[in-house]
Amino acid sequence: MWIIADEQSGGRGRLGRTWVSKAGNLYVSLLLPVRASSLTIPQLSFVTALAVHDTVAQFCGADIVRLKWPNDCLLDGAKVSGILCETAEGGQVVIGTGINVAHSPEGLAYRTAHVSTHAPSVDVRAVFEAYASALLKRLSQWDGGRAFAGIMTAWNERAHGVSQPVQVVQGNRTITGTFTGLGSDGALIVTTADGARETIYAGDVTFTTAMA
Repeated sequence: MWIIADEQSGGRGRLGRTWVSKAGNLYVSLLLPVRASSLTIPQLSFVTALAVHDTVAQFCGADIVRLKWPNDCLLDGAKVSGILCETAEGGQVVIGTGINVAHSPEGLAYRTAHVSTHAPSVDVRAVFEAYASALLKRLSQWDGGRAFAGIMTAWNERAHGVSQPVQVVQGNRTITGTFTGLGSDGALIVTTADGARETIYAGDVTFTTAMA
């Protein structure tokens, strides 16, 4: 079941952050029955990010669209979307997605972008139709987690910041090093200055030589 909002008064993002939801952008949730283990459910974040990438690339061109771990889509290096996947009762998952179509919020700690900058005639309905089609195709490719390796291959091909200096903040701990790609389970791999390999499953990621 798809639920679309024209705007939201209480939109929220990852880690309980506020998500600005003024009219003109796409705000949509998919209520999806999932027959997969609890260990597999987090993979849906990567599946959804790929679908958002497919959507934005369709209107803006793939050359300027990248994916930033864990599930941000970047347009010209600026955040153009947000994803929040949550479990619900009855073995269901709510995949919430926001895509900046007509405008993007200002005054944030990171740059933002919107699709109409590159596709002036685009509207929310067209973006939703493209996204719904892309997500269903990526879910089929994922196959309940049985084909996650293919999802990760596609993700790595679109990953932003590979081989760039990166900083990851985990509470009071800060990890710095070089982003060397994603592991087979979706973890962010960082090689530190002393050659150690850090496997990151959660944290705030900043690429220190490129806006992200």
